[in-house]
Order: sequence, then C-alpha cells, then structure tokens
Amino acid sequence: MSSSAIPTLCNICDEHCGIVVHDDGNTTSVTGNRDHPISKGFTCFKGKHFGAVHQSQDRLTRPMLRTKSGRREIAFDEAVDVMAEHFLRFKQESGAESVAFYKGEGLKHFDAAHYMRHLTNGFGSPNYISVGSLCHFSQTLGHSLTYGGTPSPDFQRIGVAVIWGSNPAVSYPRTFSEIRKAVREGTRLVVIDPSNTETSNHATVHLRVRPGSDGFLALAFIKHAVEVEGLKPLDDLNTGWEDLVELVQGLSYDDLLSKTDIGPEEFRESARTIFGNRPGWTKVGLGLEHRPGGVQTIRATACLQSLLDPLNRPFPTLAKLKALPGRDRYPAMANPIGRFEFPLFTGARHEGQGMLLTRAILENDPYPIRGLLCAGGNPMLTFPSVRGHGSALEKLDFLVVFDLFMTPTARLADLVFPSSDHLDSTELFDYGRTGVPYLGMMRPATRAPKGWPTWKLCFELAGRLDLEYLFPWKDNRQGLEYRLSGTSVTLEDLEGSAGSTAAYQPTQRTNDKWHTSDGTLHYRSVKVDSIGESGIPTPDSLSLPTEVDERFPFWLSTGDRIFPYQHGRFREVSVYRDNCPDPILTVHPNAARRMGMKSGDSVVVSTIHGSAELLVHLSEIVREDCLAMTHGWEEANANELTGLDHLDSLSGFPWLKALPARIDLKTD
Repeated sequence: MSSSAIPTLCNICDEHCGIVVHDDGNTTSVTGNRDHPISKGFTCFKGKHFGAVHQSQDRLTRPMLRTKSGRREIAFDEAVDVMAEHFLRFKQESGAESVAFYKGEGLKHFDAAHYMRHLTNGFGSPNYISVGSLCHFSQTLGHSLTYGGTPSPDFQRIGVAVIWGSNPAVSYPRTFSEIRKAVREGTRLVVIDPSNTETSNHATVHLRVRPGSDGFLALAFIKHAVEVEGLKPLDDLNTGWEDLVELVQGLSYDDLLSKTDIGPEEFRESARTIFGNRPGWTKVGLGLEHRPGGVQTIRATACLQSLLDPLNRPFPTLAKLKALPGRDRYPAMANPIGRFEFPLFTGARHEGQGMLLTRAILENDPYPIRGLLCAGGNPMLTFPSVRGHGSALEKLDFLVVFDLFMTPTARLADLVFPSSDHLDSTELFDYGRTGVPYLGMMRPATRAPKGWPTWKLCFELAGRLDLEYLFPWKDNRQGLEYRLSGTSVTLEDLEGSAGSTAAYQPTQRTNDKWHTSDGTLHYRSVKVDSIGESGIPTPDSLSLPTEVDERFPFWLSTGDRIFPYQHGRFREVSVYRDNCPDPILTVHPNAARRMGMKSGDSVVVSTIHGSAELLVHLSEIVREDCLAMTHGWEEANANELTGLDHLDSLSGFPWLKALPARIDLKTD
C-alpha cells in the first residue's frame, strides 16, 4: 500500500508546528513542513517521532468498563450510554454541579477546550476544569492584570531578551531557535534561573538567583530603572506608578539582593546589559508560577517589562470565529469550585480551580462531586498531593478517563475510553494567540485511526444528555465550516493550503493605549486590591511561607522538563524512553561529596509532604543548595513530595518549585 503525505499541525506543545504525515496503514512517520509560514520545516524530537506514539502496541483501542468481576470491553456507543446514564442520575440526585469535566494538557487548548466547556455549561455544571489550574495561567493573569496580555517578542527590534524561570530550549524549541538566531545577530540574552540550562548556555549574562527570590530581583531592577536610568511611563495612561516608585525607593539594594544571592557587582553588570540594550522583552516561565506569590512575582516582572519597552503593548489577535450555538440556553448554575477562594482565577477563566477538586470530593465542600470525566489528563502524575488525589478519585461514584494509554489515573477509572491523537483529528488552531494572524488546521492523516477524537466524544455525549443543540453537526468538519463563517477564511482555504494554514486580517492594533478594560497600565491593580490583597507587588506578597533550614537544607524543584517527554507523556514509547530511561535526582558534586554520595547511588528525597526514591545524578547544572527532579514518573512520582497547602493567593496555583527538602542515602 502506498504511503500518503498529508500536511497538518503538530499538537504536542503550544507552538503547533506544521508537519507532513506519511502513513501507509502500518507505519507512520512525521517530517517538518517547509510550506508552513511560521515553523518553515522545523520540527522537534518529540514531533518527529510521534509516529511511534500513534503506532504503539500499548494504545487503548476499545472502551473498558469496570465490573464486579473485572474490566470488560464494551462498544463505543455503549460506553457513551453508560457515561450519560451516570451523569444524568447525578444531576437529578445532587445537581449538575456534582459532575465535573477536566481537560488535561494532552488535549491542548483550542477546539477541545471550547467544546468541553460548552458541553459542561450546557449540562448545567460550572465545573469545567482544565490544566490551567496549575499551568501557564498564572503568567496570563499576572500580565493581564498589569497591561492586558502577554508580550510577544519582535526580534527585529529588541536589543535584549530576558528569559526568567523558563527553559525554551526544551519547552518552546521553535521559539528558542528564533532566540538563538537573534543572539547570533547581536541581541543580548539574559537568563535568570538557579540552574544552568540549555537556554542559559547561550546567555550573555546568567544570574543564578536563589530559588523563590525572583520577585525581589525584579523590584531591584525596577529600583535601578527609576533611580539610575530615570525611566518612567511615556504617558499618563497608568494607575499606581507613584505607589510603585514610593515602594522601591523605600527599599534598599542590600535588602533586596540579600534575598537573591546576586552580588552588587553582578547586579550592576546585568543591569548594564539589560538597560543598555533596550528595548527589551521578558519571557517568564513555570519557574515563577509554581510557588506562593507566583502571580505577584510575575506582576513585578511585568512592571519591569513596561519600562524596558513601553511600546510593546500586548494586543489580543484572534480570528473572529462564530460563537458556538446554544450559549443563550445555558441553565442557571451554582458557583464553580474555588469561586470564593480564587475569584480572579475563576472569573477570568470561567471555570473551577482544580486544586480544590480533592476537597470537594472528600469533604463535599462547597458541594459533593460525584462524577468526573478526565479527558487528556493524568492527575495521578501531574497534580500535587498524589495521595490526596488518589483518595479523591477512588471515592468518586463514577470516573471516566479519556486517553491514549492506560495511565495511573486510567487504572482508577470505572470507564476507560480510548482517545485518538492529533494525527486523527480535525481541529483549528489560531496562531494569533502568539501574535501571528494565521489560522491552522489539523486534519486526519492516517489510515488506521485509533479511538475517538475529542469533538466526537463531545458531540455524542451531548446527544445522550439531550443537548444536541449545542453541537448541531454530524462532524467537526461541519462545525468548523459554521465557526469559520464569521471570518474571511474558509475550510477549503485551509484544506487546500500546502501549509495547512490561512492568513486573516486581524483587528487593527493601536499603541496609543494599553489593552486593559480601561486602557491604562496597572502598576497598582484595582482588581487585586478589591479582593483584599496588595495591589502592587510588595516584598510581603513575594515571600515564601517557609525557607530552607537544618532539617530541610535544600531547595527542590519538582517539575524540571527534559526534552524526550512532554510533561508526563510518552514514557510508554521506547523511542522517547531510550533517551532518558530512569528518573534521576540532580545533585551538585560538592553537596554530594559532603554527604558521602556518588553518582548512581539510591537516595531518598523528602519534604514535609512525603518522599521518593531516585538515583543520584551529579552535575554542576544545579546550585550547591539545590536539588532537581523531573515529574511524570510513576516509579518516582514527584507529587509524593508536594501538597495542596500554600496555594498562590491569586491563582490557586500549587507550590511545586523552591520547596525545602532533604536527601538521604537509601538504607536497606
């Protein structure tokens, strides 16, 4: 059988590179698509080898229902019937809010998110919950509260890029290739990270800041901007500038820098590089999100960003897709989980905060959760407090897991439902989210599809729940035709494109104001003030609840990324696993020597929440007072070491980075 060659989009990470899929029914290979206007042929290791995921013998292929005698295979239609029967009963007995719908990172964040939220709210539940409960949205919230959106880089214009708590060489490889090109052409690169990373290896300046102290460093740079550089806003379109100036002028460099382990001369050198090469662009990452005070830390970097480039005024660029039908028929709903604890999160996201899901299930607070559809997610490896989440998932009356593989979460499920991957789905992606006005389309590209795509699960389940009006189409192709009718792009444009993309005319961008609701830049956030928190990022709002001490003398990062994997995914597939077969704990050689440890030793790393056994890997990439481990390993689960205490007060994000920890040799 001859092989097809179908242009489509990769859906592993949020860069959505253009790919060409070659499939003959038995083998599947992926290459970069040179006709894609943004990625231009680039594809990373994960994307290039995704054919092995598609063809994996471990893929789920049939729904499986748990019975008293064990699991049994059932037909797809029967699986949807069973799911709907349970959800309708829970709705009748305990209210629609007793059913939650969780969309994980495996389904990404465009059509799948719109469809699942639409289904959830049409059913009458406010508890659509997503991976945004612990990933990326703290960045979005911090930037949006300050100036209305996340700044994108213009590498033709900026003179310095500040990469802060992020490692785009692993997490955004295509963007990193653009950063490297800009560096070769003269752009300065400043990396602020406790560890040496693939990104810091290309830096002009690398500041190995003490874990958890980034907000203090940002305030020091703002103080330098005000007092040494004489910088101030270009116009009066701001709120709270005088408050921020008063704050930093009342702080000393000695006090701020003492929190960061950055010496005065190192600080001055980095300030010369940053401010001497304006305009600048600041990119923050999960290293700043996963801690108490994460949003305030990001707000501090956003205040700095506004001074480094006051003309970079983030603007939402999105195609005007037609809204999904039936939104006017949503029933009245209860408040989502987390509405009172984290109103800025739930209000902006229009969803529940998943870090409070365990409490709702185990304690019926604010009401009982009885049923859960977990689609494209694996909370048993990716959520903090794995014991708590395990207890909660086991207590549910009915748990459905929709995924590619039998994950640890799927093993707890009452119904396991096979999902297709992005090589077998039809879905849009709007590159306007990253500032480029193109729509792209994924399309079915293999001859042996496995499982159901997300759109089909939503369409079919809506029909069983008497919600056909939410998705009045036979398939997503018809759905996309409807949604695209509000734009200048047609489905035929996308299907006929060699790059699987089409340009659209964005809303006219203006730089005469900031793109917040009132058109001003918020150094002091009225919204944050209104919930009783500090409207400006003060030292108190940036501090960690506890520091390292004699009992727990190391700073532990539990979420470091490694290139073969996407978070907790792909460990079932040998082409990825062979590149990093074992979970490891990275320790500085000097620290290991003091404790009598050597490379390859079995050790126990502990926090106040629990412990995990790993092998020691010696490397100077970490500071002597730091430990680093990746998450996503079932055999050494990083979330045995994390908890649900000290959530960020604005976003509800958990504390996964800069955790006080200890390490001991394993004893038999």
